[in-house]
This record gives sequence, structure tokens and C-alpha cells, in this order.
Amino acid sequence: MERPLRFVVSCTRTPQRVRQLRRIGAAHLRLWGLNCCVDTANLLISELVTNAVRYGTENISISVSYWKGEVRIEVSDGSPDRPEVKRPEVDEESGRGMLIVEALSEDWGTSPDGTRTWCTIAVPEPVVPESGFWCEWREADGTRLGVAAMPTPDRAIRWARIQMRVIASAIEASLVGYVWDWLSDGWREPTEALKNGEEFTLPLTAGPYTFIWHARPVRFVPVVGGIPLPHLAEVEPEWD
Repeated sequence: MERPLRFVVSCTRTPQRVRQLRRIGAAHLRLWGLNCCVDTANLLISELVTNAVRYGTENISISVSYWKGEVRIEVSDGSPDRPEVKRPEVDEESGRGMLIVEALSEDWGTSPDGTRTWCTIAVPEPVVPESGFWCEWREADGTRLGVAAMPTPDRAIRWARIQMRVIASAIEASLVGYVWDWLSDGWREPTEALKNGEEFTLPLTAGPYTFIWHARPVRFVPVVGGIPLPHLAEVEPEWD
């Protein structure tokens, strides 16, 4: 987007304009693909236009614009009286308009002459799922020993081989781990399956122990937090 998207509407200062301007604002936001901001913008437009209807001295002019991840709403009413954020008592039925604006907007203020009140809404970045593979090492009874989110089949296999050595060392059967690590052909089939978008299960028996490696293609949502991390790391670790 090279320049701001913007619309401006002027109208008489009557109560029915609140709903009309709210609907016009919502229609433009949907047209711009900003459905995520419609509910918040509706409330902000309602409060600012209501103030203009009640306390303004001239016709109402409203501007809604979108530029660089921010929606800006401006309402002019000709009155130099600046709106104030009030803290009404619980039993009071009015006086919460600018309190709502302060709570819902990213920022707000007035023009130097007080005739225009504005507020902004931060537009959230779109969530884009990422392709990857969910990998697990489990015991025969299903108990998880290790899990990881990997971006490619090769990384999934590499993680599986490293974890196999860890497991083998823990059960004092290191020879098993190194033999399987050395037999690269043993990983050819699961690698091909993952590259074809198929899940794969590989059992491994070492004496009385049975372990299962399972990997499947998934779509990861880039969220933050959780153990293990439910998303692909931006920087992949380098393992030897």
C-alpha cells in the first residue's frame, strides 16, 4: 500500500447520524480487509460521534483512514471544548464515553483548537500458518520422551537420530544408537514419506525396551509461549 486509504463524510448534527456513520465506517473497514477492527471501530465511532452530537456547535465531519498498520478516526464538531475522561460512579448512567475511547484506542487526543477529536487502532499482523513436522519419541505405552517442531523432513530426521543416541545412552545401549545412526539407509523410507507429505512411525527395540518415533506434517500457528514451543523457531539450532 503506497498511500493511505481514507474516507471523509460530513453531515448534520442529529442523533440518527451515530448509527449511520458507524455503518459507513464498518463498510469501509471491511472493504479494506480490516474485519478484525470493525467491532472496536464501531464503538469508538459511536462514542466520538455521540459527543459531537451532544456538545458540538457545527455540522459533523468524520474521517477514517488506514496507513502503515494503524486505523485513525477523526471527528470534528466545531466546538473548542475538549472532551475529558470522566470516572463516573457505578450507579451513574452516563459519562463513560471518553473512558471507553481511552480504553479501546491505541492513542487519542484533540486538535490544537479543540474542534477535532481523534483516536487510533493498531491493526494486528495477520497470522500466517507455517508448514512443518511434529516429531515425537515415545515409549511403547505412549509416554512421551521428547517432542520437537521441525521445518523440513531432513531436520526432522536429524532430530530423531540425535534423540535416538540420547535414549540409547540413557538405557546403556549406546551401541544400538550408533549402529542405527550409521545405517543411514534405515532413515531413507521415513525421509521419503515426510517429503511426500505423509506421516511415518518407526519402532525401535533394544533388549527389553521398545521405543517409537513418529512424525507427521502439520501447520504451525506462530504463537509465543508453551513447553514445548508450539511453533517453529525463527532460528534453527545447529547440531553436530
